[in-house]
Amino acid sequence: MRHFWIFFFGGFFLFATPYRLIDLSEVKNHYNAHDALFVDARDAGMYAKGTILRALNVPLKRFKRMKKWLPGRKDASILIFCNGVKCGKSVKLAEKFARAGYTQLMVYREGYPEWKKHKLPIMVTPVPCRCDDQPYKPKGKPVAVSGARLYLAKDDPTRIDARWIVPRINAGTIPPGVTLVDVRPSRQYTAAHLPKAVNVPYDPDKQSIDVSKFPAEGAILFYCNHGAISADAFVALPDDVARRVKVLEADLLCDEKGCVVQSEK
Repeated sequence: MRHFWIFFFGGFFLFATPYRLIDLSEVKNHYNAHDALFVDARDAGMYAKGTILRALNVPLKRFKRMKKWLPGRKDASILIFCNGVKCGKSVKLAEKFARAGYTQLMVYREGYPEWKKHKLPIMVTPVPCRCDDQPYKPKGKPVAVSGARLYLAKDDPTRIDARWIVPRINAGTIPPGVTLVDVRPSRQYTAAHLPKAVNVPYDPDKQSIDVSKFPAEGAILFYCNHGAISADAFVALPDDVARRVKVLEADLLCDEKGCVVQSEK
């Protein structure tokens, strides 16, 4: 149980959080022993791109809808994770579980990126593209990102609205002030890439990306083959740089003629 102190004049109170923080070694022990329910707190799109094998997806905003899938016993061991230490969804979801009466809660703050880095068992659920002839109209208002006006995904402000941006990328009419950054290995970029994109590869071993190679101004849009590498690269960014960056979660399709992107409906 994690504790923290709150001071007041003349003394202090000690509060305990309703969950316990655990590291990779303990996570592996629970995984191998099959004695805890692994819960991925990220949105369904990120979960589909890759997650810890056997993990149940309980997106933070869908907790109420997912209650029927949760253990009936309130003392069941539940291990919650998301997309690394900068992702606060695991902690917020643990608090929701606690309010629902669950008592044996663990939070793996390093989450899926660290698990994947160590080449531990994962699963991927590809979602086929579903297209129609109706023009897509994004909901909400555009957001200013380093001077560019962009529509963001409604369930994750780190991602751009793929259905809105994909036709513009394929038509070569991306919004002014946006630079496409291909975070794939250089060999893949050299073989084929999106027009006008620059290559700044993400290093999965060091969990780092060379931000000195980013353009000095404007918004940056990460892309890769399916979105998973871009998400990992985003987590590795310092906060001041991350404010300029958004992630494209879409499938990159390349052949001898070049590359296009395709998003799900």
